[in-house]
Amino acid sequence: MSKPLSLTDVERANLVAYLDGELDARSARALEAKLNVDAAARAEAETLRRTWELLDHLAKPAPSPTFTSRTLQRVSAPYPVAAPYAPAGRWRPWALALGWAATVLVAWVAGFAGGRWLPQRRLAAPPQPLGNEQQLVRDLPVIENLHQYEHVGDIQFLSALADPNDPDLFGDDNPES
Repeated sequence: MSKPLSLTDVERANLVAYLDGELDARSARALEAKLNVDAAARAEAETLRRTWELLDHLAKPAPSPTFTSRTLQRVSAPYPVAAPYAPAGRWRPWALALGWAATVLVAWVAGFAGGRWLPQRRLAAPPQPLGNEQQLVRDLPVIENLHQYEHVGDIQFLSALADPNDPDLFGDDNPES
């Protein structure tokens, strides 16, 4: 009966990557911590390391002299190449240009029609400057009562006088309250 292995498949894959120098630093620290604690995992790691060293002593096969030419022939195997100006593709640029022109035309017509049919807001004419006599006629009530207005301090006082709901200005007229 064989002894159960202490490394999971993921840990074993990480161990192989660790021996190749391809494991990230965080995973490498986690694996080293596991190897420091678990003697069975350490033994399995040592076995894999020795196997890796033995692979370095094997003779490396040299490629055949025709390897490059055969590879290039396979890569450049006859694939169907589309003609640069296929008859089906000639109309596409024209259709695209025609579609854009139609879109611009429709947008222009919609903007023009919308501007014509929407209700127009009429601007008020600027006031015409009054002549001296017209201004005097317009301001005649103020001029006639100017002697009364001279004793008023400001417009807030006049507004308070005009407010009939303010009994605090002159006091309450009703002494019974």
